[in-house]
Amino acid sequence: MNKILATHKTTCDAIAKLFYPNVEVALHDIKEEKLVHISNAFSKREVGDKMLNDVKDIKTLKSDIVGPYEKVNLDGKKLKTVSSIIRDENNQIIGIMCINFKIEVFEEIFNSLKSFINLEDSTKKPNLLFSQDWKSHTNSIINNYLKRCDKKIAELKTKEKKELIIYLNKEGIFSIRNVVSYLCEILNISRATIYKWLKEV
Repeated sequence: MNKILATHKTTCDAIAKLFYPNVEVALHDIKEEKLVHISNAFSKREVGDKMLNDVKDIKTLKSDIVGPYEKVNLDGKKLKTVSSIIRDENNQIIGIMCINFKIEVFEEIFNSLKSFINLEDSTKKPNLLFSQDWKSHTNSIINNYLKRCDKKIAELKTKEKKELIIYLNKEGIFSIRNVVSYLCEILNISRATIYKWLKEV
């Protein structure tokens, strides 16, 4: 094996060991046009196998890093691949290192997470009068209002609190049982003040 390429064997082994069992790393000699080292060979390729890539195509590459791009393994499983060009002291291409990553396991995790966090359409939510999540609903409406006004709830002045109460009334919040007590708590105002503002409306 080319002496410079030989120095990359431990790099191949280290990458494969770090991401075991999902990564295979293959080292190719451009001059010999064959595979000279492979770590965690799940593609069933062996040292001495002829290169799958055309050397002429490799020498026309404008970047020393190619990918990531998708490949399909012999067992039909998808791979995410990155290829790195290796050059000698004269800047001539002497080899290529291909890192093949099995992504099926991550696709399964992604699909499981996607299924887990999938939420029903908001129109299908239970009636808030009977839902235990009415505080979350109230907080959501308040936070949306504060974002539009670029305000923080702790910084609201009396006039701004009144405007918030009027807004919440338009949103139908006061049809929820116990919401007045909750608003008194988070806005630091009395029930009498809230009812007064609502009466003025």
